[in-house]
Formats: sequence, structure tokens, C-alpha cells
Amino acid sequence: MSLRRKFLTLVGVGTAAAAIAITTTVISVETVCTADVPTPVVISQFGITDEGYSRPQGDSFLTFPEWYIVHAYSDLAGVTEQKSESAFRYLSSIAGFWRSLCRATRQADGSGPASSDQKLTNYIIGFSFTAEMALQGAYENSIGALTEETTEGVKTAEDAFNLALLKDYAAFLYQTPWYRYPFAAKLGQFWRETPFVPSVRAVERRVSLSLQYAGRAAYAAIIGYAAGYDPAVLTIRSVVTGRPSTELAGIPGVTVIREVTGAKGAAGTLVETERYAKFDAFAKELGRHSGAALAEVAGNHRILVTIVVPPGDGRLAAFDGLPIFSIPIQSRPGSRRIGVDVPVRSLVQDIARFDVAGYTFEHAYDY
Repeated sequence: MSLRRKFLTLVGVGTAAAAIAITTTVISVETVCTADVPTPVVISQFGITDEGYSRPQGDSFLTFPEWYIVHAYSDLAGVTEQKSESAFRYLSSIAGFWRSLCRATRQADGSGPASSDQKLTNYIIGFSFTAEMALQGAYENSIGALTEETTEGVKTAEDAFNLALLKDYAAFLYQTPWYRYPFAAKLGQFWRETPFVPSVRAVERRVSLSLQYAGRAAYAAIIGYAAGYDPAVLTIRSVVTGRPSTELAGIPGVTVIREVTGAKGAAGTLVETERYAKFDAFAKELGRHSGAALAEVAGNHRILVTIVVPPGDGRLAAFDGLPIFSIPIQSRPGSRRIGVDVPVRSLVQDIARFDVAGYTFEHAYDY
């Protein structure tokens, strides 16, 4: 057999193996990770039918896998700062993604409808994340680890630049889609501003990080081009009760739409805010307004939140939510990230309860 035919055979076998692995994984999640109850119908209790208001309640849970990747990169930055990229447990991070996807899918299935777009997104990013972490882990635990041994624990200028980038990237992801990160510009900055002091580690980092940044820039351009046809909606609407609309209008970032009335005569105010970290800040701010509560978010009555539980806490303080997954945080040994299914009506109060219990409220997941 010629070298060319051998190569094509290997490519074919690899492609077939990848296709089988992907198909098996999708089938497993869609058949094993399901609830034992029918998916309920969810409607606005205030009869709000504005275009774009209602969103599938199941998507609150299914947006977590996207954020898992955000948290994973933040964790990678933390481990890199404490030790190095080689100390990060890449395979554990991959396994954590798929476990969280399974549990989020099961909870979504019993909570309310979920969109096919969100499910497709999770599989695309899941397999991309798996491939990226597997490749990076294989490299960092071999060549990267060997060159690190030559540094006696002292970071090179290249290491310092990459650590700063990891921190910046992790912070960026909390409010902006990953594909908008300026990897290409960072690659240029890396070569312009990072002083080169010849060493085995410096040369290896120059080459590996350049390839990494260039690869991510190219992939981001492809994803960004595709996403341009269906850009993410960056705002969300909620119904707030317990405070007058004039007071809510005074909260920065809040747009009052109108006053609404529920089926049983409950009065509320329909407001619009930004999503992601800005919505978290809004929910926390409501806790400073006595009596304020969220009645529904995007027409829904349940929402996924995550909290960070400190080391040694083997229980969860009493609140209205249902814990659905627990993930260890590598950069904070002993700490765990807990996913909690919370009634929207108690979200504002539960955030305060988490704080009193010594937990850190992290994020309310964003449909």
C-alpha cells in the first residue's frame, strides 16, 4: 500500500471513529439524560404575549453547558497562576462538561420546553471543547511539562503574557460571546510586547502559544461569521412585583415597559434589562429594595442558578431550590460549584440567603 493510501485510510478510520463517538454521545444524552415526567407547558401568568418575550424554560438549564466552558477557562487561569497549565486536569474538565450537560438536560426535560437550537449549540461547543481540552492537555502534560521543568518554577515572559490573556479571556466571557475575543490582535501584541530571553521554555512557549492563538482566531472567525446570521439577543424582560414602577425606573440599566396584572389580580411591572452578568446585578439590586421580587422571567417560573460552596461545607442551607449538580473547582481545592433549580418568585430572596449561609451566588442562567 502506498504512503498516500495509508494516509487516506488513517484519515477515513479516524473520521469514522469520530462520527461513531459523536453519534453515540448524542444518543446517550438524548435517551439516558431524560426526566421521568412529561415536559410541562409553561405560560406567562401575566398574559404577556409581546414578541420575543417568552423563551423556552428548559433553556435556562441548557445554557449552563455554555457557561461551564466559561468557568473552565476561569479555572484554567487560576491553576496556571498558582502552578502552570500542565497542572490543570484537562480530562476531569472534559468529564465535568458532559456530566453537567446530562444533568442539565434531565432537569430541563422535566421543567419545560427547550429549544432545538440550544441543544444543537451545546453539542457543537461540547465536542469543540472536548477536542480543544484533549489536545491542549496532551501537549501540556508532555512537551509543556518537560519545558516547565527547565524553569525552576520561574515564569518566562511568554508564560506571564499567557496568564494575563487567560485572565482577560475568562473575564471577557462573562458578558460577551467567546468568538468576539480579539485572538488575532493578541497574537500581534504577544510578538510586539513580550521580550524574548532565549531559553528552552521561552522558545517552546513562543511556538505553541502562537499556534494556539492563531488557531483560535481562525475558528472564532468561522463561528463569528455563522453567528452573524442569528446574533444573540442581549436583553431579557421580567415582571417585578412589590415596588412601584417609578422606583424600578431609577435602577441603572432597567427600562420600564409597562405595568401588568396577573390572572389573580396580582400587580407587577414589566421591565427590560441586559442578560448575563448585568441580569445578576439586577437581581442582587432588587434585594436592596424591600419587598421587591421577580414574578417571572421571560414568561417562566423556574431558573437555574449556580453558587460556590466553600471547602468543608457538606450540606446546603435551607432555601427553596433543588440542587441538581455539583462540580469541583480545581483552582479552589475543596470548593464546589452547585447548580440549583430555583423558583423565580424566590430568586431575589434566595440570593440573600446564599450570602447569609456563606455561599457565593455566581450566576442566574439566561434563557
